[in-house]
Amino acid sequence: MNGPEDGLYVPKDEPVTLGAPSRSTGVVTKHKSSWKDWSVFPMTRYQLFYVIVLNSVGAAILSGAANFGVACAMYRTATKPIRIWPLEENTIAGDMGVTVIIQQLVTMIITSSLCNHDVRHGVPPLERPWPPLLHFPANPTPKGNYLGTDHPKVVARYGHVPMGNAEGRGRFAQFCLWFVRAMCTGSERNAFLLRGLTFRQRFERLLWTAAQGLWIAALTFWWYWPIGIAIVAPIWEHDDMRGTWTPTFIKLVFGGLMGLLTNPFIALLTLGAEYNVRRSHPDLPLWSDDARNQRIAQNPDEHASVLRQVTV
Repeated sequence: MNGPEDGLYVPKDEPVTLGAPSRSTGVVTKHKSSWKDWSVFPMTRYQLFYVIVLNSVGAAILSGAANFGVACAMYRTATKPIRIWPLEENTIAGDMGVTVIIQQLVTMIITSSLCNHDVRHGVPPLERPWPPLLHFPANPTPKGNYLGTDHPKVVARYGHVPMGNAEGRGRFAQFCLWFVRAMCTGSERNAFLLRGLTFRQRFERLLWTAAQGLWIAALTFWWYWPIGIAIVAPIWEHDDMRGTWTPTFIKLVFGGLMGLLTNPFIALLTLGAEYNVRRSHPDLPLWSDDARNQRIAQNPDEHASVLRQVTV
């Protein structure tokens, strides 16, 4: 495909928003998603293998090994007591809390980048965007925003952008609904290693991906950490684990389980990213709701000189 609708192009001679999102992304549909849309199926055998084996079991092994190495450096030479509590000391509870945040952040950056690379080199995306949040706004305000997909100076030419389920709501509600879509879906902004990006755009994409990692950590912290503590505290709460392999074993299992559960979710975000799905399935009916592409189709000469291709 050789057009702006394939998701390979970003604006060249006009202002772009954070991370230079593709010309074709930012579709806001008129129809709400159904419960059926939340299913990731149908999936091919290769997609299942990619998500379950490579990005679940494989990620668990790598995450567990990485955490085991860190634990050996932290605990095997420790001279102070190693206990579950209190948090202000060298404790397992504090380490587990930090692990949730750091691992989710790093995982989002690494996994989303690798998965985007894999999608560009043969791994097929899902058949439709997932999570199905295209009825949420792609911009915080109807006039466009630097954090959204449409720059205010560009939007000013034609008035406003569609706001989906945020239409007619207050500014705070519009921002919150945009934030949900921005942080809970994959996008080309996670592909910060693509050739053709400027240093600033590449750095902005890295920051965007890191922010998503922190958001995932915030969402999952309140069940990863309490459940982990609920398991280890009754067993080792009163023990000094200094000089034993127990702390390293705890960190290995905890990190491995987080990799087992978190990585496949991030892989699905990438396979279901609007950017990737549109490149693979350009004829889906839902793309017809994209007012910007309708304008491009009506005025192709206006946009021919402001697009540049970003490739791997």
